[in-house]
Amino acid sequence: MITTINARKTMNRSLSRLSRSILTVSALSLSALSLSALSPDAQATDLRMLSSYDLTSAYTREVAQRYIDKVQGASDGEVSISLNGPDVVPPFEQLQPVSVGVFDLLYTHGAYHTNTTGVGAAMDGVFVDPAKTRESGLWDFIDSHYNELGLKLLAIPPLGSSGFQYVLKEPIEGSPGLEGRRLRGSPTYTNVTQGLGGTPVLMSSGDVYSSLDRNVIDGAAWGLNGVEDLGWHEVAGYFSKPTFGQTYTYLLMNLDTFNGLDEQQQSVLLAQGEALESEIAGVLDELAVEEWARLRELGMHETEFAPEDAERLDELVTEGIWQLGLDKSPEAVAKMREIAESNDMTP
Repeated sequence: MITTINARKTMNRSLSRLSRSILTVSALSLSALSLSALSPDAQATDLRMLSSYDLTSAYTREVAQRYIDKVQGASDGEVSISLNGPDVVPPFEQLQPVSVGVFDLLYTHGAYHTNTTGVGAAMDGVFVDPAKTRESGLWDFIDSHYNELGLKLLAIPPLGSSGFQYVLKEPIEGSPGLEGRRLRGSPTYTNVTQGLGGTPVLMSSGDVYSSLDRNVIDGAAWGLNGVEDLGWHEVAGYFSKPTFGQTYTYLLMNLDTFNGLDEQQQSVLLAQGEALESEIAGVLDELAVEEWARLRELGMHETEFAPEDAERLDELVTEGIWQLGLDKSPEAVAKMREIAESNDMTP
């Protein structure tokens, strides 16, 4: 009996040791699998993007989100990008946190960081032709300039084949058509607003609705999309014709973050940026026409600049943009203008 009991104890101890060995091997195997799953090669790359435009705005939706969707699709979900709006970081302060890596990407307009460089804003002096922008070497020049600021250029999406309009509380009467009016704008619009008799007021788009409602301003310079999204039709009765100039936005990435990606991921980000540049102007042109029709239904009306003002619009905005760039970054923007002029890409 005692012998049988001892034999059972010995067997139980052996089984216990075997079980612990099996559990240890299993734990090590699971640990190895977990480490493999967490390795950079097996794990999706999650990036954070700042947008200078409200997350519900036409430009965030149609440009930034379109790019995000294209990247996610082309990478089979390996690269994902989350969006953060100007409520997190104000538009005029967004370049720095991206350049130091607090955020990975930035969707913006060059006018929002003219305190750092005039190169981004100066692109608005160039005709809309994405293929020519690349073929001429202008794209690569701008990329090299932003590299010096710790940023990688991914795309320069044009916001339509034409750039700008004014949203006004009162119709245009006579010439100069903006005489005595206080008009929201970024530095891009300063020259054309002043040239037509108005007073520019530097203001982000998120403050325009309340400022129009309280009569702090008499109107706002803006692109061709998003007036309805911003609700400005509720506090302003007119949008101006003709449209004028051209304007671009930027998709930028922290340079160290970009360099830390593998070649395939880098290729996806750049290829989808180029694809976006080639298609987005037509998309936004069509959406602008549709939006103007809805704005009319909502009670807004077209208001026309006098012929003598209308024929000056392109010249005023383009010359003002080049001068803004030259004032901020004289050598770099002079080179940009030289490239543009030698390739018939600017008036």
